[in-house]
Amino acid sequence: MCMTKSYKLKVFANKKKIKELNKLVAFWRDQVNHKIKLFWSFENVKSSYPPQQYCCGGKLVGDASVKSWRIVKGAKATEQKEKPYFEGKEIDLDQICIYIIPEFKTKLFDIWFKVISLTPRKRLVLPCKRTKIFNEAVKKGRLKKSFKLLKINGNYYIECYVEFPEVKKKNNNIVGIDVGLNKAIVTSDGKILGKELKDLRIRTKWRSYKRKLSPVKQWLNHYAKKLTQLYPNSDFAVEKLLFKGKKGSSKKFRRNNNNWPYMWLAKKLSELGHLKGFEVIKVNPYGTSIKCPLCGAADKANRHGELFQCVSCGHTGDADMVGAVNIKLRAERVAREHYVPLTSLGTLGTGTFVSKRDLIFTGENIISAYKSPTASLISSHTLQPTLCPSHCLSPRVRLLH
Repeated sequence: MCMTKSYKLKVFANKKKIKELNKLVAFWRDQVNHKIKLFWSFENVKSSYPPQQYCCGGKLVGDASVKSWRIVKGAKATEQKEKPYFEGKEIDLDQICIYIIPEFKTKLFDIWFKVISLTPRKRLVLPCKRTKIFNEAVKKGRLKKSFKLLKINGNYYIECYVEFPEVKKKNNNIVGIDVGLNKAIVTSDGKILGKELKDLRIRTKWRSYKRKLSPVKQWLNHYAKKLTQLYPNSDFAVEKLLFKGKKGSSKKFRRNNNNWPYMWLAKKLSELGHLKGFEVIKVNPYGTSIKCPLCGAADKANRHGELFQCVSCGHTGDADMVGAVNIKLRAERVAREHYVPLTSLGTLGTGTFVSKRDLIFTGENIISAYKSPTASLISSHTLQPTLCPSHCLSPRVRLLH
């Protein structure tokens, strides 16, 4: 499976060409909305392409018909009541409507495109400049032959698509990552990254970033790359979080923190994982901050601000670090098979099968002998009996949910 990423190249056109591009975008928008009005009255909009008789009239008219058909199909699939309207100043172009002029460069511009125009038998020649990121992407991936012409704030851009092959490799470790407001990134082995992001987020919360990423997202991109350098042969586990809704939070809290992009780090890690060969496992966040990773007791009384202290076994630690450990344990549970046989079980008896969930051991060293597709179970554990009180133990090894 391949991953496709998009890159924008700015078009440096003169006034005459910009006027032609404005006409082209307006024509495309009018054609798409005209066909949307026509297809909206259809009862059956389930096929991939519109009927052939509605695609006649030239290449642009045919492509506009396909675009409007897919818009109507998506609206009807979601049971939208109002007729959709296409407002986007963009045109989807395939290799017939646009292509790169091969081996043609000048001192100022190093990539040129030929684009279809409204004038018969005439194409627009558009100069662009390659970016450093685009050049690196083309070296690693394959440039697709379809493009998109965009108009953003009066400037034109050509959006290029690069396809990257998926890299697969087996990793032997999972790193849990807890993303929070006070400590931006906390890993399951105790590393804390992004301490400066809290102040940055507060200073920039009222600013609008329409043309570029916010400073917080840029820093999260930086730390995502840093995590891959710190843990080169590891998979990553994150919470599947969305910051929305009113449950359990005040109006003031939501207003002050609604600009915190919880899932941005996970998104960036997923992109890097496709290129570098690691997986990003998303787990249910419920109870990760109040659950003891040793005895499995989940109680709101365990959490005291940034301090975690288990009311059951007395285990103490940083609350965010405990959350990262719980995220890691849940990810390992997901990665393993449902039941795991143990070859040496000490006083628990032979032949016992333990669930894929994380285990609690008592006193003696217990060696597990199973193979996991992503991470081996803790091969040797020594826990003091005081950390696992008697009410936490059973003839079957206790399960951590």
